[in-house]
Amino acid sequence: MKAYEQTLTYLNTLKLKGAANSLDEMINDAEIKKESYIAFLNNIFTTEISYRVKRRMERNMTAAHFPVIKKIDNFDFGLVKGIGKSEAVNLIDCRWIDNQENLLFFGPPGVGNYRKFLFMERKKNICLFYTKCIFISFHNTSQ
Repeated sequence: MKAYEQTLTYLNTLKLKGAANSLDEMINDAEIKKESYIAFLNNIFTTEISYRVKRRMERNMTAAHFPVIKKIDNFDFGLVKGIGKSEAVNLIDCRWIDNQENLLFFGPPGVGNYRKFLFMERKKNICLFYTKCIFISFHNTSQ
């Protein structure tokens, strides 16, 4: 068995799918840049970690069962009473997670509670990576 094929087999056996999928590209980059062995190994680990973080966020988004994905960029804070943009930005830092606090948005239908929750959940590399959040509509709790 050739060294390349054996390395690919080892990566797959160790379930390092991100590194296995990018091995050709990493080898070519290392040859062009004439990287040291330790730099190449570091690149393999960095690629694998990035792959796993991305996959975890995708799994968390799927598990949250959001009916629609919306972004904070499209949110009009002028239409919603009770929370301003500065307060929302303070919530996005997710200190409430570190303090093991719950966050509950409530109010009558149509005032943006759902959108507030969605932008909190979408905060990349913070809320999604460290926690799992689930969207539950009170309409669904009576069933």
